[in-house]
Amino acid sequence: MVGEKLGSFQVSGTLGVGAMGVVYKAVHEPTGKWAAVKVVNKDIAQRGKTYERFQREAEILQQFRHPNIVRFLAVGRYQGTSYIAMEFIQGKTLEQLLEERGALPWREVVDLGVQMCDALQYAHEHGVVHRDLKPSNLMVTDDGRVKLTDFGIAKDLDKTALTATGRTLGTAAYMAPEQIRGTPEVSHKTDLYALGCVFYQMLTGQPPFSGTSHVVLMHCHLNEPVPRPSAKVAEIPKALDDLVVQLMAKAPADRPWDAAASGVVLNEVREKAKKGETVPMVWPTDGDGTSLGTVSGVTAAAAVKKPKKAKHKAPAADGPWSARRALETAGLVAALFAIGGLIAYMVWPPSRDYLFHQAEALMNSPDAHKWREAQEQFLDPLDRRFADHPYKATTDAWRDKIMVSEIEGRAKMIQSPADTPFNRPKGDVENRWVAYYARVSAAQKANDDPAALAAWEELAESYRPKDSAERAWHLLAKRNAEELKKAMAERRALVTGLIARVHQAELAGKQAEADGLRKEVRERYGRYPDLADLIGPAEEPAPEPAAPAPASDK
Repeated sequence: MVGEKLGSFQVSGTLGVGAMGVVYKAVHEPTGKWAAVKVVNKDIAQRGKTYERFQREAEILQQFRHPNIVRFLAVGRYQGTSYIAMEFIQGKTLEQLLEERGALPWREVVDLGVQMCDALQYAHEHGVVHRDLKPSNLMVTDDGRVKLTDFGIAKDLDKTALTATGRTLGTAAYMAPEQIRGTPEVSHKTDLYALGCVFYQMLTGQPPFSGTSHVVLMHCHLNEPVPRPSAKVAEIPKALDDLVVQLMAKAPADRPWDAAASGVVLNEVREKAKKGETVPMVWPTDGDGTSLGTVSGVTAAAAVKKPKKAKHKAPAADGPWSARRALETAGLVAALFAIGGLIAYMVWPPSRDYLFHQAEALMNSPDAHKWREAQEQFLDPLDRRFADHPYKATTDAWRDKIMVSEIEGRAKMIQSPADTPFNRPKGDVENRWVAYYARVSAAQKANDDPAALAAWEELAESYRPKDSAERAWHLLAKRNAEELKKAMAERRALVTGLIARVHQAELAGKQAEADGLRKEVRERYGRYPDLADLIGPAEEPAPEPAAPAPASDK
């Protein structure tokens, strides 16, 4: 279409090509200003739901006014070609920037990250979840401003792209576990997970997980531990390192409350750095007053402190080598303390409080292996030697946590449809789990979460919590029920807010806006029976007209 016109826009070149269509660079003839014009493929324009996503993107952009979201200019149809015109951004995609430069300095990541959080918070407050946040959908202008693009339309069909309508939509390299599973309903916290993936890539130069297919990537997002950027980056603030891990938590409830909360963390780090205040770091770096952290229990200030200058100081004793020798010395000292502690432990049995606090430190770890270590080394001696200790309620809860983590792996195994000697249920306890899990799966496939919740609660009640063989299964079923109940409550709160917006639009006399929003709410959430009291029952499809009766030969 180069050289052709779309309404008042003259096409001059191609900016990008995607699965849905092409983005052209064009000039707005009345003003002489540049614009980016997205054109949907004519073949796709004939497909209902796919074309609806294109239209929805235009509707979303029309209501947005934010400096970090691409600005809407016009939408139209010219000689059978549908298009959306947006502001032309002088810059590069974050994907291009990372390809050229590799990992970015943490200060730059923080600056860009604050803008990303602002854009997402604005979108979420307007009831919009991006669902496909990734570097190629983030533009960075020449002066360092972020622009979030591509709302409501799948753009790139690369090795990791998934465009199945309805259940799973997004890009596998940045897709949250709940987005992969399709339940619970995708929420604003799905974007937070993708944001964590983007931060990780900005800090390390590569996505958090890699694989040869989207299936491998989805498996990693569902099952692999969250990687820490600090495992690959020598200089990173501890708050930023922790934020990435929190954003990529497997369960939505474990992620930050919203994008604004994440932005607060980044702003605090940025302000400290601007004022020259100490920014605690994961690892110390020599010569940087803002990078004093803690390493192996030894303060980084001591670890990186240089010795006094000597007249004939060898070059090798300066710079990072000095810090390394200090760390080696600190490690040796720590080892000696450990040996001394072991001897003291053998000679003088530890106190009740010592055992509890050692167990507490291990139980606070996200690593389940640490929990088993806590039980064997500290909880068992604590309960054995101090039967009436005051921490009983806490230690019992820890033991339940350990039991559930161990039985959870077995539950996933017997839930698998594959028939092998390893995943066949054994005994009444496991057979019961499989039977109820089938009920839960069927209910959730039909979007009937109340029925799924009832099945989990009924299963939990069927197990005897005081029976050592059944308690873990009881706790796991109860936890699943609580998580589903919370997800339903969050979805209901979201829809309640959207319905309130419909009423506000009606009161303001904006009936077209109200009708459009009500239609969107019904399309998104009408299939959930637990929301029928808010948005009404799902509309029945119109019956097909009866075929005419065959002509009689008489």
